Amino acid sequence: MERYKHGGDIYAHRHPVLDFSANVNPLGYPPGLKETLIENLDSFQRYPDAHCRGLRKAIADHHNITSDQVLCGNGAADLIYRICAYFRSRKALITAPTFSEYERAVYVYGGQVSEYLLKEENHFDVDESIVDTITDDIRLVFLCTPNNPTGRIIPLPLLEDIAKRCQQVRAFLVLDECFIDFTSFESMISLMNRYPNLLILRAFTKMYAMAGLRLGYMLSANKELLDAIATFGATWSVSGPAQAAGLVALKAKDWTNKTRIYIQKERSFMAEKLQALGPKVFPGEANYLLLKYNRPLYQPLLEKGILVRDCGNYTGLSSLFVRIGIQTREKNLKLLAAFKEALYG
Repeated sequence: MERYKHGGDIYAHRHPVLDFSANVNPLGYPPGLKETLIENLDSFQRYPDAHCRGLRKAIADHHNITSDQVLCGNGAADLIYRICAYFRSRKALITAPTFSEYERAVYVYGGQVSEYLLKEENHFDVDESIVDTITDDIRLVFLCTPNNPTGRIIPLPLLEDIAKRCQQVRAFLVLDECFIDFTSFESMISLMNRYPNLLILRAFTKMYAMAGLRLGYMLSANKELLDAIATFGATWSVSGPAQAAGLVALKAKDWTNKTRIYIQKERSFMAEKLQALGPKVFPGEANYLLLKYNRPLYQPLLEKGILVRDCGNYTGLSSLFVRIGIQTREKNLKLLAAFKEALYG
């Protein structure tokens, strides 16, 4: 299996599939977003604002910070690569399993990777032992909360311990919070000003179902560092449609809460039903679930028109693991039916 293959590749399949391999809001766009894109079509003939001034101001207001603490990019992945371009040829500590683009970006720019292996018997949780692995030779620490693909949260007190340890060894903590709005857990944004070595990644991709529009942002109290990292991106990296969509999405004040309630209900429903069918379901807090069965399920489900995320290319996992995104109840029932048929005929 390709090392850096991701979910959401519906284009590789000849026949239509129900896509449970990508972790995007099943409720779709927030109200008004589609209409705004249509209404502003003529304006997209012009170059977009290269500095994303209006969008940065809206993001800053949304998080109660200042515009110069915001850097926008072509999705969170774009910003991960910019970070690694700036810190090129340095050593990074990365948990495993986790989102593979951290590792890939480090290697692309000549860096080294040290892996902190998460244990299945501990639900793949990050615990206090990670602090001792942040040694003097580490320059970057990549963490994801809730983690992808496990859905597990890193408690805020532990994140603070990690940030403090990073300060001691002059390392920078890159904290990916792209899925945190699906949970009821607190972000580290409120503590950002305490840690100038902290970079927080966010994206419109998941909560606002904007995967194809590509819009992410990075937050930091270290304005000079943000400016330096910004230079490693293309001038017009955020398109006009993406900026317009981002402005509308941030106005949908109740969207996050509505989505969170829906996801929590459907995740509990799916975890209970899937566990009853036989697979081990790992408890998670995000809009997806990690499952393990005694034989691979990716291909049997694909043959029934269901695309799940084969986790065989995650360090620490195998093809006995699959990840499923939480969808609408109608689609979730179709997945359950396919699971039952694949397992029991």
